[in-house]
Order: sequence, then C-alpha cells, then structure tokens
Amino acid sequence: MQPNNVLDFPRLGYYFRHHLLASWKTYLLGILSIFGLLMAIPTLMLVTDNAPHQLDDVIGFYYFGLFFGGLLFTSMAFSDFSAKEKGIHFMMLPASQFEKFITVFLITTIGYLVVFHLAAYAALVFMQQTCIIRNGTPLEMNWQFAEGGTIYIYFAYIFLHAVFMLGAVSFSRLAFIKTLVTLLLCLLGLYLLNTLFVWILFGSATDQPFQNLPFALVGTRGGKFGTDVYVISEKMIYGYAFIAKYLLAPCIWTIAYFRLKDKEI
Repeated sequence: MQPNNVLDFPRLGYYFRHHLLASWKTYLLGILSIFGLLMAIPTLMLVTDNAPHQLDDVIGFYYFGLFFGGLLFTSMAFSDFSAKEKGIHFMMLPASQFEKFITVFLITTIGYLVVFHLAAYAALVFMQQTCIIRNGTPLEMNWQFAEGGTIYIYFAYIFLHAVFMLGAVSFSRLAFIKTLVTLLLCLLGLYLLNTLFVWILFGSATDQPFQNLPFALVGTRGGKFGTDVYVISEKMIYGYAFIAKYLLAPCIWTIAYFRLKDKEI
C-alpha cells in the first residue's frame, strides 16, 4: 500500500497501534516522570512541614507542568527526523502523512492532557491529606480554572502547542530550544514593528513608545490630564480575541501538516 493523502480509518487505527507499540517505553517513562514529579511536590511539603493553605499558593506548579511538560513533549513529536535512517523509515511507513500527523496530534494533545490531569488530580488528593496532617484543615479550593480570565491560559497553551508542533516538524534537532528562540524573535520583531508605527504616527508626542500595548493602545502627551490614550475599537478587540482563540492554532497546525508533507520530497 502506497502512502497517500486519503484518511482511511482502519489504516489510521493500524498505524496508531503501531506507533504506540514502537514508542511504549518512551511514553511509559514519560507517564512515570509526570506522576513522580507532581507527587514529589506534596511529598516535599509534608517532609518540610510547609503545607499551603490555599490552592492559589501552589497553582503555579500546575501551570508550569502543563506548559513546560506539554511543550517539551510536543517538541519531540517528530524526533525520528533527527536521524536519517529513522526519518526514512518514518516516511516509508504505509500510512498517509495526514494519518501520521493526526496520530501525533492526538497523542500530544488529548493523550498528554489526560495523563497530566490524572497526575495533577492524584497530587492534589495527596496535597489535601498533607494539609490536613500539617495544618489541621483541608486545602482551600479558591482557584477557578475555566472562569473569567483564567480560561485564556488554556487558549495560550493551545496556541503554543501549535507553534511547538510546527517547530517539531521544522527542526530535526533541539526542536524545543530552537522553537522557543524563534518564537521570542518573532514576538520581538512584532513589538519593534509596532514601535516603528508608533513613532511614525505620533512622533515626539510619546516619550516611551516601548511602554505602549502593541497594536492595541498608545499613550501620548496632551489632553486635560496631560495624557491622551488611543485605544483600538471594540470591534477590533473582539476581532483580535476571535483570531487568537479560534484561528491562529488551526492555521499553524495546518502549516505544520504541509511542512510534514514537504519532507516527502
């Protein structure tokens, strides 16, 4: 069977099973590492008698693990390309590039999120017992994970997953570091471009253009209180939010897929 671009579900299932069988040791080691690292946090708190009183005291560990672990794992999704022989073997497997991409996509998104949150829940249960032992009261659950502004943290993770998926396809070695550096350079370039526009439009009316909110807000001298603030329209704000939440990540995933197809050449 020659690789093609048609999605065939039985073939996708066969390839998915092949991928898991070929990589089960790596995935098992990763799962054990996630559980071990997260369980180490309440263990250290128990040993050092430093149990928290509120969830927001330790929520940073959750988000750090989510982002660092998830993006590091995603950046290694196409590590076969780091060696020529493995890369050729990967490309010659009897499945379409779309099926290979979907397999990796599902494992690095749904797979990682399920494993990480199971480990995080186990660590939370352990931490509750640690708080009862050390403080005499359970941990106060005062953090809302998907309400208000915190929901945008997950949108940020989805966007970064897409970026690091593209980086995993584009860079055969040190994909995590190279992707991170490239992302920072792109953000710096956009920031400098915004600063250039501010200088062109407002000139000397703004003392510190680097302190403006890029592509959204500009503060200048003048007005009744010595400062004028220019803000983009509400429609543009909603447009920015819609693009950031629903369009950026799918577009980057699509680019990553076609970047993978280019490796056939």
